Amino acid sequence: MVERGHPLGAATTVAVAVMVVLAGCSAASDGAADAACPAPSAAPPAETALMPDGLSFDRIGTVTHVVSSDGHVTVQAVTTKPLDDVTVLIQDAVTAAGYRPAGMDNEGFEAEVFFTSGSYAAGQAVVRRAECEGQWDIDLVLIDPDAVPSQTALPTTT
Repeated sequence: MVERGHPLGAATTVAVAVMVVLAGCSAASDGAADAACPAPSAAPPAETALMPDGLSFDRIGTVTHVVSSDGHVTVQAVTTKPLDDVTVLIQDAVTAAGYRPAGMDNEGFEAEVFFTSGSYAAGQAVVRRAECEGQWDIDLVLIDPDAVPSQTALPTTT
């Protein structure tokens, strides 16, 4: 034979369950959700020193990794800025480093920003949603400025 519990006992159990759920929701809004998405770790100074002169992500987000190889510099970063804003900020930052903007493609969930140096296609930034809500991953690849041939040396024709 199954014995029924006291109606107040069931109501208390439901009330406690609701408080636990609500406490979880309010804790998430107080930063517990951030525990699942820790702040990005900044790249060490030895890596950020590899970035082209004049290139700064100070207004964009946190640079997490920089590598230079085969005449290219790759910068990875994370930002919480809105996608439309970050594409313009990337364009401004790369332009300050001596590259020229060559176009943008923004699809709302991902965006690309293209750059030139002289007559050369010199790089691209790709911005995608990060795993953590409200964050965007940035992958910027640029031709190393020292690898771009001088525009003053023109080929001769005979």
